[in-house]
Amino acid sequence: MGKQLPSNHGEGNPEAAARFNTAEREFVSAARGKKKIQEGADVRPDEEADLARSEQLGRERAKSDDPILEHPAKR
Repeated sequence: MGKQLPSNHGEGNPEAAARFNTAEREFVSAARGKKKIQEGADVRPDEEADLARSEQLGRERAKSDDPILEHPAKR
């Protein structure tokens, strides 16, 4: 017989997810990743108003607030 066709994973691919998760963990634990994570937390003053406006719009469209955010100790 010929080459075996790749199996259909439906909406997800466990092998690809595992590769991604491994690469993500390696990046986050590396010095470069830690630096990028720290930089990502920095918000420029001109972005703050946009972020607040976006959050407000999201809250207006939401059916209700996330109970985990209301009570973080219940995680």
